[in-house]
Amino acid sequence: MTISRYIMSAALLLAVPAFAEPLVKLEGGKPTPGVVSAWSGSGNKIELTLRAGADAQAVADAIKAGVPKVNAKVQGGKILVTGKTQDELLNALGSVDFGGDDLGALAAAANAGDDSGSGSSLRAKKATDLAKLLEDQASSAAGKVVSIAPGTFPNVVVTVQVMRGPTGAEAATIKKNAKIQFKPVLKMKGAAIDWADEDTQYNAGAWYLRAGDSVRVKFGKNDKGVYQAVLIDRG
Repeated sequence: MTISRYIMSAALLLAVPAFAEPLVKLEGGKPTPGVVSAWSGSGNKIELTLRAGADAQAVADAIKAGVPKVNAKVQGGKILVTGKTQDELLNALGSVDFGGDDLGALAAAANAGDDSGSGSSLRAKKATDLAKLLEDQASSAAGKVVSIAPGTFPNVVVTVQVMRGPTGAEAATIKKNAKIQFKPVLKMKGAAIDWADEDTQYNAGAWYLRAGDSVRVKFGKNDKGVYQAVLIDRG
């Protein structure tokens, strides 16, 4: 990471407010303004307007960190997001809290992991990696989030109701309609999280999952009834 990237990361952390709130509020399943005050666009290109005083770059980095398979960049004080339709994006933004130390760490990590400044190279690589891993149905599953048990950020245990189980050795346990606990794997450097690790950056996004979200999981070992989530993807 370059010196300018360190400076940008520090600025991002300072820009993040001390409290958390969703980028878009979901009231009865309908999106209403939050930090994002208005939106427009078509197809998979959506322009977001922010309320007065919001740091556009910090919000863009939060979107890249919290919403899989999108890119977000600041243009003229607004944010152009590509990769999802308007309905998909607004529903996803309802699960992204803006503010607090946890979001600042995750957004800064996403920023630090992408020297291009756009986020596109990391996400393109990760999308390719995920596709390859999830093609191996012997050790992958898909389902709906039932509940979230958060620990200290970004540690979390996600309970998933299985819709598509694996074909391998765990097929009898991780089977359709079973409720299975998964803990995303985070790489450590001593006692600290290694935010430079791409899989760790991606898995940290599980902190923002909500009940009802669809997920795909590449799982590992079973530790006392909780499976490792080598990679967990909202999709």
